[in-house]
Amino acid sequence: MRFLLVVKQQRNVDAFIEALRLLAGRGHSVTLAVQDADDRRNDRLSSAIDAAGIAVVRCPAVRTDTWKDVATLLRRLRDCLQYLRPEMRQAVKLRARAFDRLRQDLMFDAETHTAVAGLLAIPSEQTRRLDAALALAEQALPTDPLFDEFLATHAPDVLLVSPLVHFGPAQADLVASARRAGIPAWMLLYSWDNLSTKGAIHRWPDRMVVWNDRQRAEAGTLHGFPAERVTVVGAPRFDAFFALRPAMSGVEFHEPLGLDPTKPTLLYVCSSRLVSEEELPFITRWIRALRLSASQSVRDCNIIVRPHPDIALLPDGTSMLRHEWPAAPGLRARIARPFDDGRAIVLMTPHETPLGLFESITHSVAVVGLNTTAELEAGIVGRPVFTILADAHDADGQSSTMHFHYLTTAAGGFVSSAAGFEEHVAQLEAMLRKGPDPAPIRAFIQSFLRPHGVERPVAPILADILERGASATPVANAMPGSAATVAIESAEAARSGTRRPVLPLTYAITPPLCVYATRTTERMADGGTLAVDPTVAEWIEREIGLGEVLYDIGAGVGEYTLIAAKRRGAVVLAFEPGYAAHGDLCENLLLNGCEASVVPIPLALAGRDGLAELKYLHGQPGETGSVVRDDIDWRVKHRGPNKPYLQPALLVRLDTLMARQGLPSPHHVLIAPHVAAVTVLAGATATLRLPSLKSICVSATHDNTAAVQASLQPLGWIQATQTPTPLGTVSIYRR
Repeated sequence: MRFLLVVKQQRNVDAFIEALRLLAGRGHSVTLAVQDADDRRNDRLSSAIDAAGIAVVRCPAVRTDTWKDVATLLRRLRDCLQYLRPEMRQAVKLRARAFDRLRQDLMFDAETHTAVAGLLAIPSEQTRRLDAALALAEQALPTDPLFDEFLATHAPDVLLVSPLVHFGPAQADLVASARRAGIPAWMLLYSWDNLSTKGAIHRWPDRMVVWNDRQRAEAGTLHGFPAERVTVVGAPRFDAFFALRPAMSGVEFHEPLGLDPTKPTLLYVCSSRLVSEEELPFITRWIRALRLSASQSVRDCNIIVRPHPDIALLPDGTSMLRHEWPAAPGLRARIARPFDDGRAIVLMTPHETPLGLFESITHSVAVVGLNTTAELEAGIVGRPVFTILADAHDADGQSSTMHFHYLTTAAGGFVSSAAGFEEHVAQLEAMLRKGPDPAPIRAFIQSFLRPHGVERPVAPILADILERGASATPVANAMPGSAATVAIESAEAARSGTRRPVLPLTYAITPPLCVYATRTTERMADGGTLAVDPTVAEWIEREIGLGEVLYDIGAGVGEYTLIAAKRRGAVVLAFEPGYAAHGDLCENLLLNGCEASVVPIPLALAGRDGLAELKYLHGQPGETGSVVRDDIDWRVKHRGPNKPYLQPALLVRLDTLMARQGLPSPHHVLIAPHVAAVTVLAGATATLRLPSLKSICVSATHDNTAAVQASLQPLGWIQATQTPTPLGTVSIYRR
């Protein structure tokens, strides 16, 4: 069997990597793609996997066709309607977030709460009608050619996606392409809050794999997904945490931190930005409440605060001390003491090293938090968890989210909730006096994380289910209304009515792209059509793999950048120093919906770093077509009104940018004909040796072609093809 797993973020991989290894070990072919990734992360991921049969490939991050904006807006609307459902009426923070995204897309200035208040007045039966109409429209959207090609290239027997339900449309388009190709698509739930916090499921999978019966119920009540197509396996992401064992004693853990091992320790685990934008003031008040306790055990306890891995809890410049435990070599930490309290510290250990969290929980008597996954890890260790109902100022994403209540004792969970600090301190005092009861903690952890047995790892169960179900036939009708058709105007046509006129950009592939009709593009156009060199366009289509990185040097108005971004889903770094051409480039990126995948850089690449001048070939200031005069240092001088304009410019070597700015490693380089290619190459010798670089396309005059070849040959580049053009040649180099 051929399995293809596409995840949104690299952290999603950790949940399923062991199941993938098991499948590969059984002789199956396993391919993995991370949409929000780069070369460095992919390289690290490939090294970490280190298992025969598992390949890491690139995957398109978003759709790029003419339906991109329509699909995004349609899904934004459905995400908003999701939080108008009766079951979600109390999800205030989540609803506000969904509507704020829609407000930003539609660019209207009304306050989010004003728009939400008006829409909440719509009767629930009418919101269901709206959602049904939008669901039919979703089914009528054509598939994106990039995702079609991606699936055709890898030809899986089954497509696995995680988390699928997420703000943003990319994985919905992947499932749509799978359905078109007749490939079964399975959704793997990553987190306990995915079904309630990430909007609507825009394209139903053939099967949904969840942790527990509560999530099976959520799939039906919140998304209308059929219960018979939901499989409960448990939470594979916690298998590694279940397997951990203490590496040190309480004395060995506490004393190096400057804490008293004879005193009880409370661990405070911070929450994500969704829950609280700024948690430090709340924590400070919590510590003050503990120090006022009538119980000496609470009053004198050690306090460890663990920041959320995605949020900087402490202000910039806070002093942090590096720390390692002698009893646990390799476990590193950073310590801060911001509370003016000798028994309270902030302790940070790497997120990718779960032993740090495990030891912190193990050597604590209880864990406190607002609303965070770390509460589940505390339950795995067997520690009681306490929370305080914070007001909207401190944590507007706590009790207003559905998943918060799943863990509380009121809903059958194990987290003790208090209405305020006084009740919370009393709960802690009682727990320390009587001791915790491990039975309800263990019972909940089994039902929520390991319903097939608390001692059974989930990864083998998941691998068995995937193996048995991979040959299943895709469901005929994934969602109601799949046969509906909807007439929707293309996004580009809708945009152009309110902005400057556009010209089609033609090349060997259809449909055409569009660029703004500016002085530059009108001069470049022939009969209303902006042509491009077919050799370069064919090189882009043939050489650039899906989602690869292109450096377009001398990008001009973006004619080739657009082809790479739209037709290949490429990440493009577009270098254009001409100020007017750079402005046109940015406008064209917006017109074609490429602003997320293209970085327009207004720098002149050269053989040295410093200041110099740009000379415009056509004498029109700021336009495309400029030559860097890097042999002359810039200085202040007044040339007079009748002299050609020379634009002062910052020159930079490509190697300098790579070293200092951490640019993504290129897979391909394109150098425009007006660029002094030899000087650019002279400043890029280290970049040209990168193993990631696959091909170079250089347009040069006849006089410079030989010099370019002489620059590249010593670096191992061989001229593969040379095509004559009216201005010179287009040469393609490979190793």
